[in-house]
Amino acid sequence: MKQRNLGAKGMRRAILAVALSCGMVAFLPSCHRELSPSQAAEEYYGYLIDGNVEAYVSHLHDYDQLDEAYRSQLCDMFRQYLDREQQLRGGLVAAKAVRDTLIDSLQAQVFVDLHFGDSTHEQVSLPLVRTPNGWRLK
Repeated sequence: MKQRNLGAKGMRRAILAVALSCGMVAFLPSCHRELSPSQAAEEYYGYLIDGNVEAYVSHLHDYDQLDEAYRSQLCDMFRQYLDREQQLRGGLVAAKAVRDTLIDSLQAQVFVDLHFGDSTHEQVSLPLVRTPNGWRLK
């Protein structure tokens, strides 16, 4: 086998190519990393905090099977919930997952502390189900 002398410039290119390849390999898995149940719960409650009820509802595990009229009713229901919490407790301002329990490989229960504008808080239990698209609201 014939060895090739790359020289300084060629060696730098080879090292750069290897470094870029390693960087891409390290980066790609993070692009498709599945959220943990706790991360998913916090992300979904973040949609409610932002007032984006459509995004929250779109993460229901059976969202694709719901007809448009029912989806709209669910969004209206969550808007009413947010309006009521705004009037009663200053609105939903933060959500922090404090614990999750895997029931089996396809189900989880996440306990979330909800914080409101008047400094009150409550803990809710949020059931999640694993789908091919990640953890979804049950």
